Amino acid sequence: MFISLTNSTNNYLKKHPDCDDIWTSWQTAGRGQAGNSWESEQGKNVLMSLRLRKPQVAVEQAFLLQMAVSLGVQEVVANLLPNRQVTIKWPNDIYVDNKKICGILIESTIADGQLTEAIAGIGLNVNQTVWQSNAPNPVSLKQLTGMDYDLPTIYEALYKNINNKLSLLSDIETLKQQYRSVLYRFGQKSLYALREVSMTPSRILTDIPENAFEATITDITPQGQLVLETATGSRMFHFKEIQFVL
Repeated sequence: MFISLTNSTNNYLKKHPDCDDIWTSWQTAGRGQAGNSWESEQGKNVLMSLRLRKPQVAVEQAFLLQMAVSLGVQEVVANLLPNRQVTIKWPNDIYVDNKKICGILIESTIADGQLTEAIAGIGLNVNQTVWQSNAPNPVSLKQLTGMDYDLPTIYEALYKNINNKLSLLSDIETLKQQYRSVLYRFGQKSLYALREVSMTPSRILTDIPENAFEATITDITPQGQLVLETATGSRMFHFKEIQFVL
């Protein structure tokens, strides 16, 4: 369902329990991971949320939902940009080369130890070319190709493909394999830095901090931990414990 304006598509679904999907081209208070805001120029981008009712995922493996939704978005963007490297930057940003084209925020509801539902919010930069905030590395489809895109067509492709990828929740090994295959920096020795947990919102590191270290991503656990092979051995990190140095 399309609406012309809302403060947040995730908030809209929370207030309308009978609605399972919503999208808009203008929201006034978009939210991202780790306390970040999400800037979007009026009428330029696709901002959407999907309600996932009673997902067949154990609470301790809820990150599998992040994998499926991220894969659904990544594939759509990759099809639109066949000559670009489109990846998922852990945990669920969509990157084109080293720039962020899409953010994803999944909010889950747990009752009696069960995952009862989740709301997946997606913000994809489509036709916007100027950002007013100090967002460090945004990019849009139009910036990359010079083309204008039809927003309803983009929304329909995202909606269809995300639901296709959610079907992989019944085949976890295939889901994990596909996620790893398009994971940003997977298998590459790169720089990382320990993150100050109190640092909200998060920021992009472009200068090398004192606590930077080289490591290689080797896996992602079903709980969403990033597995890095470091000079001192294998280590696992939760979201907010570590940062990429771009």
